[in-house]
Amino acid sequence: MDRRTLLRRTAAAGGTLALAGCLRRGGDEDVLTVADSNFEENEAGNLTVVVTVSNPSERAASGTLYVNSELNDESFVRVREVELDAHSTTVVTVEYDVAYENVSGFSYDTDLTED
Repeated sequence: MDRRTLLRRTAAAGGTLALAGCLRRGGDEDVLTVADSNFEENEAGNLTVVVTVSNPSERAASGTLYVNSELNDESFVRVREVELDAHSTTVVTVEYDVAYENVSGFSYDTDLTED
């Protein structure tokens, strides 16, 4: 077998596998994503984390958003349930009972698991 024939067969097989992956109707894959997140001072003057959750898929999805944080040397976990239709986005806010001006140290990360 010459090199060109081998390359054609390999490319054809790879293309078929890639196409099969695109055509699979996913019920098993996670489709919810954290599109953006930041923290800010809300209108009441408290620290707030704002998380944008997106569902770019063709199906509705629901899940649980975890905001894990270290605030003034204390650990916190805030949990919010999210439910999104196909091709939709929502904004989730997590407010802390701490005035923004009293925050001496803050870090956070988000974790999103689907139901």
